[in-house]
Amino acid sequence: MTKVNVPEIFQQIQNVVDQVVSEEKVNVRQALIQTLATLNEQKLSDKDKEMLSENSQKALGELFKLDWSSFSYQDKRHILQLLVLKADKEDKVPANNQLTPDGIGYLLGDLVEKTANLNKKNGEVATLTDMTVGTGNLLWTVQETLAKKDIKVQASGIDGSEEQLALASVLADLLGEDETELFLGDVVSLPKNELQPADAVIADLPIGYYPNEAPEGMVTAFSKEKEDEKSYAHFLMIEKSLDLIKEDGWAYLVVPANLLSAEKRESILKLLSTKAQLKAFLTLPQGFFKNKNQQKAILVLRHQNAQPKTEVMLGQYPSVKESQALEEFLQDLGDWGKLNKENVED
Repeated sequence: MTKVNVPEIFQQIQNVVDQVVSEEKVNVRQALIQTLATLNEQKLSDKDKEMLSENSQKALGELFKLDWSSFSYQDKRHILQLLVLKADKEDKVPANNQLTPDGIGYLLGDLVEKTANLNKKNGEVATLTDMTVGTGNLLWTVQETLAKKDIKVQASGIDGSEEQLALASVLADLLGEDETELFLGDVVSLPKNELQPADAVIADLPIGYYPNEAPEGMVTAFSKEKEDEKSYAHFLMIEKSLDLIKEDGWAYLVVPANLLSAEKRESILKLLSTKAQLKAFLTLPQGFFKNKNQQKAILVLRHQNAQPKTEVMLGQYPSVKESQALEEFLQDLGDWGKLNKENVED
């Protein structure tokens, strides 16, 4: 592996992005997709040569001097994250479309490893789906965490935005995650069994109203007291996660920390009493968020009849600065996770 000066490589690529923005009059994300696609292909396509200005082509040509394949996976991820963060800031990308920070991803990945039974036998590979994949950062972080425990998964992602998926796709290529299957579509209205149910589903759920009418029969859809009333997208996605996991699968969802106490929580509580088995609700460290109102938690669900039925794990992750307390909390999670795997691995 080549020793990489991450800030220097980031700036080299960012200079190309800036040049494409200036020359082609596109937003930063569009320029980033073009730049990263060129870096991955290591050449300009005939279409690029036809559509792009001479200055843009010259700037993009500078990418061919980078020996990207010699960089470590961690360095690649770090460089790409910096580029996406810069683009999101410049384009003022809405919070729902911004990448999920690594800190959240590592804690979620650790929880997946401790609880879901992803160590398959007879050559089988476990399946993992991000139901709101966005730019893919949460998915890559969880995969990286599982890989450190020698757990390989077949990954897939769903998103309703073409631009999000275009960026996720080129990031996957540059990270060597090109076997990840990406699907464009509205996950809420996705017909049941349209995709093969996964062993585990993850998501950092977007917060807000669902723009369309909720599918018939969903427990979390709001009753139409008013003609213009919309259901919450994150409520519907919580329910939809059950369609995307196997009968013995697990769903790990990043949700508002006040989910179980907020206004209109009744539909979520109804879901938990009729269709889903609540396994855990773990509030993430407050230091991850700018203010308490933005704080989130990890909601863990299974199908109502999934076994074994152990006690629900409730708690709050200590700050990462409280290393001893965090280590003890993770140990408690590990002990609880072992209870969930009893009778499953036998």
